[in-house]
Amino acid sequence: MTRKKYKVILATQADRMLLSHTEFLSRVSIPTARKLIAEFKITKKNLSFNPHNYPYADDVDVPDIPQRTYRKCVFYGRYKALFLIDGNAVYIDAILDCRQENSDIFASQ
Repeated sequence: MTRKKYKVILATQADRMLLSHTEFLSRVSIPTARKLIAEFKITKKNLSFNPHNYPYADDVDVPDIPQRTYRKCVFYGRYKALFLIDGNAVYIDAILDCRQENSDIFASQ
């Protein structure tokens, strides 16, 4: 039995968010920043096989987006990827630091 594989697409905004988190961590510890990137790669791989295993991100209040739309995947202890599943694709739209206020994550779109 072969497992269905999803194509994982990282939005430009999510890529910038990940870069920002990595740059911040690298000011403190290069190995920690590298670990964040390594954990994110594992997360992308997991999402490519099992995106429906992750819960809906109903704890994230995004104006004009209905509840039970985005799912979340926590990685590296305090980072959260917000993503949508559409057919055979997984769209990662945001990478959040769970310790920060994120009420304006989609404001620039």
